Amino acid sequence: MKNTYVRVKGIIKKGDEYLVIRRWVDDHIPTPYVWEFIDAEVQHGEAPDDTMLRAIEELLSVEGTIEKIEYTWSNLLGDTHCVGIAYLCSIREEEETNIVLPEEFGEWKWITREEFPKYIENTYVLQDLEGREL
Repeated sequence: MKNTYVRVKGIIKKGDEYLVIRRWVDDHIPTPYVWEFIDAEVQHGEAPDDTMLRAIEELLSVEGTIEKIEYTWSNLLGDTHCVGIAYLCSIREEEETNIVLPEEFGEWKWITREEFPKYIENTYVLQDLEGREL
């Protein structure tokens, strides 16, 4: 059976820094957390822009703003096809003190572009961002 779904990714930028969150993956592995950008699956009937804004609010407990679509991607894994839209987003600086992550997320931090390889383990994301002016 062939399956297609749409994901959105929010790269939240403040000056020369980008917000990453640490998500719990599995407590049966040595490093159970991974750092990532905001990420969500588009629900049936939901517009991708609305999904992105919902994800920021649900994951950070603050309102976000979409600045622009940064890039799109497409991955095929067996019979499953993932189509994605990466957005460059922002949050108001005064909202930072209001960020509250859901339980499955350990922490959040601002990192520089040079620190992406140190935090972001997904090589596809790193390749997609390579050479892009965010």
